[in-house]
Amino acid sequence: MRKKIEIKILQFFTVVFCVFFYCCSHHAEKTKERVIDQPWKDMMLPKKMLDSLWRRAINVGDFDAYHTIAHSNMLLTPDEYYYTLLMANKHQCPEAYLNLYDILTWKGTIDGVEVAGRDSISRNQALFYLLKAHELGEKSAIYYIHEEFGDSIPPPKSITYLRRIQKFYEEKK
Repeated sequence: MRKKIEIKILQFFTVVFCVFFYCCSHHAEKTKERVIDQPWKDMMLPKKMLDSLWRRAINVGDFDAYHTIAHSNMLLTPDEYYYTLLMANKHQCPEAYLNLYDILTWKGTIDGVEVAGRDSISRNQALFYLLKAHELGEKSAIYYIHEEFGDSIPPPKSITYLRRIQKFYEEKK
């Protein structure tokens, strides 16, 4: 009788373990797909607040509003990329320049499309954004500069990469 009870308990725990394992692995797989394929679907900020922050950032040049957006969102949708570009070009926002570097060098996919800019023109553009962020005082750009150029030499000026881009297009004519 005791042996039957032990077998039943062992069977029960085996079934519970299998169900638990299946649920956890299935949940992890679904989460992984969602994060890789559509990262902007899980924005932390409500749309109304996000729109208000974008208006303050773009229309007034509010770096704090931009910072709030950048740290609560992945900046991967086309309109967010465009707004980040505006913050960099229109308001010379150092954080926006660094985010543009991140966007162009991020190795991942969105809806099955690989987004990393592996061509030379995108690479030069990314390095221009990184160096411009550093020149404008973005402290976290230093880490990426050391990764890109090492720490034994001072980094080049951003204009170097802008000239490379210009030369590329002049040669295409």
